[in-house]
Parts: sequence; C-alpha cells; structure tokens
Amino acid sequence: MAIKYSKEIKSLIDDIEVPDSEYERAVNRYNSITDYLSNSDMWQYEPEIYIQGSFKLGTAIKPLTEDGCYDIDLVCCFLKLNKQIISQYSLKKKLGAVVSGYAESNNMKSKPKDGKRCWTITYVDNHNFHLDILPSVMNGVSSEIAITDKRKSNYFEITDDWEISNPKAYYEWFDSTSKYEEYKRNYILNEAASAEEVPYYKVKTPLQRIVQLLKRHAEVMFEDNLEYKPSSVIITTLATKAYSVSNSPQDFDLLLKTVVAQLESQIDNKNGTPCVFNPVDRREILSLKWDADEKYYREFEKWINQLKFDFSIDDNSQTFSEQFSLLNRSMHKAAKNDLQISINSLPYHLKSKWREQLWKDVKIKATVYQKSFRPKHLNSGQAIGKNCDLKFEVLADNVNQYEIFWQVTNTGYEAQRVGQLRGDFYESKLEEGKKIRKESTYYIGNHYVEAFLVKNNICYGKSEPFVVSIVNGAYVI
Repeated sequence: MAIKYSKEIKSLIDDIEVPDSEYERAVNRYNSITDYLSNSDMWQYEPEIYIQGSFKLGTAIKPLTEDGCYDIDLVCCFLKLNKQIISQYSLKKKLGAVVSGYAESNNMKSKPKDGKRCWTITYVDNHNFHLDILPSVMNGVSSEIAITDKRKSNYFEITDDWEISNPKAYYEWFDSTSKYEEYKRNYILNEAASAEEVPYYKVKTPLQRIVQLLKRHAEVMFEDNLEYKPSSVIITTLATKAYSVSNSPQDFDLLLKTVVAQLESQIDNKNGTPCVFNPVDRREILSLKWDADEKYYREFEKWINQLKFDFSIDDNSQTFSEQFSLLNRSMHKAAKNDLQISINSLPYHLKSKWREQLWKDVKIKATVYQKSFRPKHLNSGQAIGKNCDLKFEVLADNVNQYEIFWQVTNTGYEAQRVGQLRGDFYESKLEEGKKIRKESTYYIGNHYVEAFLVKNNICYGKSEPFVVSIVNGAYVI
C-alpha cells in the first residue's frame, strides 16, 4: 500500500517532523514521572499513566520557533478511586502534591502549574517540554474516564457530574482509520526489521502526515493570535473524518487536497449550531470554546478559507510549482528579512519589468481615511478594519526626478474569491504635486504595497513591502 509523495512535499514534511531523539526524550520523561508516581503515596490508588494527544497519535510537529516547546499529554487514572468517594478538587490536590515533589526532586526551575484540567510541568533546558498530567478516575467498566475541571460549578463537591473523556478509544479510532498496523507491516518488510525493533514513531501513515501539515499551517496563520488557533484535537478529528470518506488516492498531494476540501463538511451540528463531537462519544463536545465565544468559530472559518487558498483547492489553473509555492509559503514563519522572498514566491506576484540598479533609499508613507475620523498615519503591519481608504506616497531624495510605480499584491480567500489577488504594477496619480497611490481595504488578510523609482526604464530604488493587515472589526490605531 505504497503512496507516492512528491519530493517537494516530502521535504516539507521532513522539515516539521519531530526528530527521533526528541521522541526518545519524551518517552524518557514520561517514564520518569510514571516511576515517581508509582512509588509515591499515591501507589495505593493504583495510578495508571499513559500518553494521549499528539505524541501518542504520532502527529506531533517541531515547534515553530527555536524557543518553542514540545507538549506531552499524560493521563493519570486512579483505578481505586471513584466519583463516589472523592471530589475533583481533592483528586487534583492529591496529584498536585506528588507532582510538586517530583519537580523539587529534579531541581526544576519553575513550580508545576495548576491549570483548568491538568497539572503542567515545564522542563526548561536545551529541549523545552511541557508535560500536562490529567487527573482522572474510571467512569464505568469501559475505557471511559471522568476528569477534573476547575470550571465545573461542583468542582469542590463529591458528585457524579464530572466531565468525561475516552483517550484510549479515540486513539483506537484514529489508529484504525489511518491503517497504522498495515503501514507498520509494510515498513517491517521494507526495512527487514522485526516488530519489536520498530518504535511507534518510526512509522508514519498518510493521515498522520496530513494532520501534521494542517497543524503547522494553523500555527503559522495564528502565530500572533494563538488564543484563537484551532485546537489540535479539532484539526485531528475533522481531518480523520475527512480521510475516512476520501477515496484514498495513492498520490499524497491529491489525497491532501481531497481531505482539505472535505474538512468543512465534517463539522457537526447541535441545535442548529456548528460543533465538533468526540467521534467515539458524542457526549463530549471538543469545540466548547465555540459555544463560549462565537469569535472562536469565526476564526476557525477564516482558517478553513485560508486553507482552501493556500492549498489551491478552488484553482486548478496553477502549475504544480505555483501551487507548491503557495503551500510552502503558508508553512513557514516569515522573518522580516524574509518577507520579500515570501512575497516573491506568490505565483501571481509579477517580476520587476525594469533593469535594476538599486542604490536609492525608498520608504512608503501611508495615511488612512475613515468616515467620521481624522486622517491618521498607518504603520506597516498595523491592524486595520475593512472599508477604509488609504493613500500611499514615497519618501526619497529627489523623488520628483523619477517615475513612481506601485505593485499591489493581495492574499487570502476573500480576495481570491472575487479575482482580486492582483500582483501587477500601477502608475502613480498626481495629487498636490505628489505622486501617490490610493487603495481601499476590502479583503481580510495581509496585503502588500511596493514602490519603484524608475527613470529611462531603469529602477534605481525599491521600497521594502508595506504590509496592510486587514482584520475583522473596527479600525485599530
């Protein structure tokens, strides 16, 4: 059941993959806390500790930045405790005392954090890890567990009303859908290895790869707005459901686009409101934040639309090279000095049509005009709302000796939908003796304005891209 990966996509996947050494380090830290808990005063309650989340599913990715952290999610289920004899508060407190002792015995710099559901241990070294430990008890005879949650009104009471979860069943659902065991058998045959010699992280299924790419895309898009980044479990759930109904093409690039195109259709509905149920237990809603604040869902919709744009779902006219340029750009954080490279990679961003002898210092000054407000200066990258008017002018020595041309490049699904990605060049308009360019803010996303000083078909100066960041809501200044 071999699947074909293009070398470009394979390179992109390799770039975000967690190195084997980090998986091994995660396992060692899991074993360390497990041994400590098993030998603590809590041993009498028979703690069962196991990994859940991205490291268990094989969908973890490298942190976006060098100082980023890996997140390891553990469940600590006490088999000899139950909801009839202990409150959520007391269970969390008991586990917290042991976790604090573990941190002290290992001379950790920071104390464990008492979160809404978990205790969080932070390892601060050359390999940053967050380790979340979820206290729980069994909730019946199946693998379902009852978990602590500070937000429950009866958190301090002994009650049957706890939040529930079933990470073991979720893993089995994901594992079965991804056909992990089949890919593992294929790996063993190809590598002439035995099953005992193959750590789980050595085998990667197409579904795991797809989830990794979608998670990286969300991290990059919401880098400056992490609160509203779609959660890993929502991304994983929707991608897995979409994968299960795909026709499983053997070309990974096509499979990836098929899953992305199906994501939105996999959203559930509860009383007319969009939501995401746990696929193994519909009593658990994975999208609780959508109910608490509708902005979470609006931001999720923006992500879906941006995915369609960046993965070229609705545009089959582009070559593979052009499609990959868009995809690759969406997967990397653009440092300030890499911004021009990032913009140049857009397939519709035209190349300069002049011979270049760049030596003049060129800057762009922008002014924003909005009804009922006085004109105000706008900085590059500063957030601005829709339906504002902008005026751009060039700051440079002896600017009147040159023709000034402007290149305007849009990004995002809204601009694509109405055929306004642009990327071409425009002449200046003369106003009050100044050569200017006027634009208006219509489409959410980051858009770019560049200025060129030209004489006798030679470009002597070019500005850095001016970023126009259009967001929902009122104009921010």
